[in-house]
Amino acid sequence: MIDDEPTIMVGSRRLPSRYFLAPLAGYTHLAFRRMIRELGGVGLATTDLVQASTLLSGRQKAMDLIETSPEDRPLSVQIFSGRTDELVRAAVWLADHGYKGIDINMGCPMAKVNSQGGGARLMCDTDGACETVSRVVSAVDVPVTVKMRLGWDRDQITAPALARAFEQEGTAAITIHGRTRSQGFTGEVDHEGIRRTVEAVERIPVVGNGDVRTVEDAFRMRRSTGCHAVAIGRGAMLDPWLFVRLARALEGEDPSWEPSVDEQVAFLVRHFELMVEQHEEYSCVLFRKFAAWYGVRLGIPEDLEDRLRRFESFGEFDEIVEQIRRRHGTRQGEIATALIKVPNGPVERW
Repeated sequence: MIDDEPTIMVGSRRLPSRYFLAPLAGYTHLAFRRMIRELGGVGLATTDLVQASTLLSGRQKAMDLIETSPEDRPLSVQIFSGRTDELVRAAVWLADHGYKGIDINMGCPMAKVNSQGGGARLMCDTDGACETVSRVVSAVDVPVTVKMRLGWDRDQITAPALARAFEQEGTAAITIHGRTRSQGFTGEVDHEGIRRTVEAVERIPVVGNGDVRTVEDAFRMRRSTGCHAVAIGRGAMLDPWLFVRLARALEGEDPSWEPSVDEQVAFLVRHFELMVEQHEEYSCVLFRKFAAWYGVRLGIPEDLEDRLRRFESFGEFDEIVEQIRRRHGTRQGEIATALIKVPNGPVERW
């Protein structure tokens, strides 16, 4: 068991837990964040990656990504750009509109982000990255954090040096995904690399990230790296109750508790209801990407999963849910995480 203060300071913000919901593009939207928060145990959530230029131009996609509510707190907005002036202006816009935390992405491995000089590509230019962080920090009065990988590849492990430099520039915290850009999402997370990043800073918290899918994974990340907090992405999709389990474990309770089927179905329904609040009828389309995941999680027959993938109206959704209540548990043996898609093939082609 890890024995320490359950809350954590990130700049001027006191967060209620050391276990955070990490961004997962296409999944950790407002409705899912609110669902996870309603279950409990989350210290901080961060939005999906937002391109600074689309935010500044007011494009609807960016507005949807940063949409929030009073229940969606504490929250940070993650932004990216290969242009420092865009990042600065986007950060100022967010602070002026009441957002309380800004996260600069230097970890995304996607070519469409890296080709613009953003994401993990920023780690290849230490001086440029430091200038970017310095200017963003100086431009706003809310905590600025940085999310990055260990480096571009095994020959360019820059995270420890960058973390040290970013701390000197006023960064409030660092989140470190324990893979290089060239690894993508393959291979094992390098706890030793995260530990070296933790040791490189003096005061600010370092948040470990990568392959945390169970309570023991989270605690092992803390023990083996010395990180001050853990950010969980795909693991929270595999098990939305993971943060509840962590809270139970920290209270000395049994973390192996399982939600009932009724509670799992209620989660599905509530998830859709919250999506409807934001997207109205278009939610019937947006919710389809969760069909395979819910099919595995609830063990629903393939014909119902197929209907959940194609439904077009609120009435049809209600009818499918009624059938799920009656027919759940008839499928066994699949792994829900396999249904959370990540890019395939060589990382250079992403």
